[in-house]
Amino acid sequence: MNVPPKILIVEDQYFVAVDCELHLRAAGMECAGLATTAASALDLAERQRPDLIIMDIRLASRADGVEAAIVIYERLGIRCIFTSAHADESTHREAARARPFAWVNKPYASEQLIAAVHNALEELRCELPEGRVDSPVTSQAVH
Repeated sequence: MNVPPKILIVEDQYFVAVDCELHLRAAGMECAGLATTAASALDLAERQRPDLIIMDIRLASRADGVEAAIVIYERLGIRCIFTSAHADESTHREAARARPFAWVNKPYASEQLIAAVHNALEELRCELPEGRVDSPVTSQAVH
């Protein structure tokens, strides 16, 4: 049985988040939840243990997406794809601590985001130890 990869969406613009969820589902992936703040992103990541996170840089909270991604990576080892219209060089340097798979500039086409997700999932599959089966990513072919 193939289990679809779980993707957590962290985005404070509701329509962007819902659109992202629809495109992920159409591509055969499962949405692990929608978060609008750094705190809710951490909570959902701890509870859902997604394979990957799509993380907006600017969030509706005091802490931004970079801070949330770093904490999630350091605590849970879950990596992300950053999305932003506001990513300067210092933000990129700070965000490197979260070991992001990619950066997708806003506004983006859904195909661009899905391609970045597929690439990240493939990279994640290649990083996993041989024979590890506790992640859906290891049990499915990424197209």
